[in-house]
Amino acid sequence: MNDFEYPSQRTEREEYRSRFKFTDEDAPAKKNSSRPAKKKTKTDYLVRLILLQSVICVLIVSGVFLASKVSPTAYAKMREDYRKIMQNDMSASEMLEQLKDTADFVFKPSESAEPAFSANVATESSAEKITVNSFDVTSDETGETVAVGEIINGSGGGDIESKEAVKGTSFAPYYVSVDPVLPVKNARITSRFGYRTNPVSGNYGFHTGLDLAAAEGTPVSAAFYGKIAETGESDVWGKYVLMEHSEGLSTYYCHLSEIYVEENAVIRQGETVGLVGSTGWSTGPHLHFEVRINGVRVDPERQLYPENADEG
Repeated sequence: MNDFEYPSQRTEREEYRSRFKFTDEDAPAKKNSSRPAKKKTKTDYLVRLILLQSVICVLIVSGVFLASKVSPTAYAKMREDYRKIMQNDMSASEMLEQLKDTADFVFKPSESAEPAFSANVATESSAEKITVNSFDVTSDETGETVAVGEIINGSGGGDIESKEAVKGTSFAPYYVSVDPVLPVKNARITSRFGYRTNPVSGNYGFHTGLDLAAAEGTPVSAAFYGKIAETGESDVWGKYVLMEHSEGLSTYYCHLSEIYVEENAVIRQGETVGLVGSTGWSTGPHLHFEVRINGVRVDPERQLYPENADEG
């Protein structure tokens, strides 16, 4: 014990450890001044995902709002294509094709056809008549032809410009207290209410009614009880009948081959107002049927074929 000497302050650390036989295990743990990294949890990733989705939604809403102010044409096109996607069952490829079509229109808009009933556009001679295709049905068992007929593809008419469509049309649901009578029975829908490429002019515009293809001379019935406000003939719409009903409701019947009513006549629901024809801008015999409420054009299909609207 007498041989023990306290180390001086200048004793080196290693000499001190060696002299007193300290090991690394005896040394006190050195505190780490930096905090350990916090592990990322699923909650952190979820928060970031929600934040990213919120930013994307804000950008989309801002873009749509900007389009509605800067380019009503592009906004109307986007609204129409969105309605089609939501109301119809589409495959992924069909949805991508619809979105591509919208993008093409937004960045490269087409010219629209001239609007309205009394529009002084092209004469009937400018509309190329398309021959109706025939069809036959063959029995799988005997190989014999069991049915023969014609595929009615008539459509046509003049479309309105996109700017007018934004203010003068509506896809909103509407209700009529009386169920309508089908203007043409067993008809085939060849062109719906909404944006389209006009089958006659080839221009892109808004189709204000519903084209119902049927054989030439098929009776056309009044959808509702009402009064004949106007009859006439135009280069675009051919022979037409305009009916007025109650509460601002009016209906149009166009491309007729014959008109059976006179102005100011009161017509009962289901009564014949004329015959299906192909007058005016037309690719074949059909009826252009149009519905307006207080001057705003609405989708006739919602009333005539409500089961189609329910599918969306």
